[in-house]
Amino acid sequence: MPKAEIIAKEALHLPALAKVLQGLGKKEERAEIQNKLIDYAKASARLKEDDAEKLREELRALDIATLAPEQIIQIIDILPQDLSELKSVFAGSKTNLSPEQFEKILGICKKYSK
Repeated sequence: MPKAEIIAKEALHLPALAKVLQGLGKKEERAEIQNKLIDYAKASARLKEDDAEKLREELRALDIATLAPEQIIQIIDILPQDLSELKSVFAGSKTNLSPEQFEKILGICKKYSK
């Protein structure tokens, strides 16, 4: 396998992770751990890649300054349906959101739930 060089680091939601890993070649050419990560990402993803990207853009459009890109990715992967699930994303962080901001995020997430 050719040596990989890290150009940039970016948080990826599960559907994007699966796509990136699949782009590394055929199943037989990838490392076993890469194939296992693809299987996990596909099984655990709650959204298709295009819906995950739409959700990411809607969350960014809220323009909440304290909402980190990594938290947006966690929201996409978890797709919270109630306040306690959403608050779990922010547990242990210094992010403070108003009740209105929580409700806006939940409203957007509920649009994407199946």
